[in-house]
Amino acid sequence: MAKLMYENKFILTRKLHSQYFRYCYRKLQKQTRILALVLTVLFAVCFALSIIFLGSRLVASLFAVLTLYFFFMIFFGYSFREWIDYRKLQSDHGDVIVEIVRFNADNIHVKVNETGFSFNYRTIERVYETEDEYILILNMPGMIEHGQVLFKKGFKDGTDVDAFKAYINRRAGKIIFADKDNSG
Repeated sequence: MAKLMYENKFILTRKLHSQYFRYCYRKLQKQTRILALVLTVLFAVCFALSIIFLGSRLVASLFAVLTLYFFFMIFFGYSFREWIDYRKLQSDHGDVIVEIVRFNADNIHVKVNETGFSFNYRTIERVYETEDEYILILNMPGMIEHGQVLFKKGFKDGTDVDAFKAYINRRAGKIIFADKDNSG
């Protein structure tokens, strides 16, 4: 059995999942948001042209609804996706979603209720920090960009978080957690 170096244990609440989605959607889904912007402009132009040239309220209404929908998706598309994703997690794992992230000497093992998977430290590309979380962004072959949530208060009492960050940097072979003294 691999030596356990650190452990992060928490219940994935809707609030934590929402923070993850809000942050990651804005950072990682730029192409989707740009597409929504292009479609918003396209349907707004179609709306204006349908009023000017067609005079049809039905066609104009259709373009107006599509314009508003894609405009909403630019800024709040993550909300709907987050809600669906959290419901899917509950469907797959039950209403209470317990995550245990074990940082072993040779890999990182994630257990979500009765399901588990492991990944190598070198697949960690970067980290995002929210009010309550660290989000490790992973780059694994065959997988779309994925973030692993760590609850800041989910470490065992007495865990030196600065030592944990240094450990991740060392094992990943690159700077994942920047030193606050050197970052600004």
